[in-house]
Amino acid sequence: MMSNVTNTAIRVVALRIALAMILAFAVSISLTQISSAEHTPPVNGIVVGVETDDDGALTRFAVSDSTGTIHTFTIFKGTEYGLENQAGDRWVSIQEAEPSEAARRLRDHRERFAPITVTSENGTAFSVVEREEGKLETNLGYLFAVFAVTWALFFAYVLYLGRKQRVLQHEIARLKGASGK
Repeated sequence: MMSNVTNTAIRVVALRIALAMILAFAVSISLTQISSAEHTPPVNGIVVGVETDDDGALTRFAVSDSTGTIHTFTIFKGTEYGLENQAGDRWVSIQEAEPSEAARRLRDHRERFAPITVTSENGTAFSVVEREEGKLETNLGYLFAVFAVTWALFFAYVLYLGRKQRVLQHEIARLKGASGK
């Protein structure tokens, strides 16, 4: 009788933990989507124009996305870069440190038709990096689905093992009672 109460208590606690984890994950996804909705979505595309000042420092550039829309971005001192050359060597810097190198790298991307991702706000580029694959929001939905199914299967298996253990305990008690007669 005592083991049935213990098994039931363990099952209830396990289910509560599973529900709490699923709820926490759902809330974190909602907060991520809310925070990402407040910013301009990143632009993925190829560089179609690079503009410099008299010193060769990058001032503006244009990117064409997959729909053919051209987005023009201005630069500020804190614009971050993470671009690779044709050999795959990554160059990481900010506009203030190497303004002419940024222009050279973007021209190289334009000549190679290498895709980039630009994170911006109100037409000012905050980061320019190699093209990021996929949409994170879409992938998080799939990740949550797999996460939820995995935990559901895990807890179903725990309940199944609990039921099997209870049957074995009854069988052991029956055999002990039969051998004691």
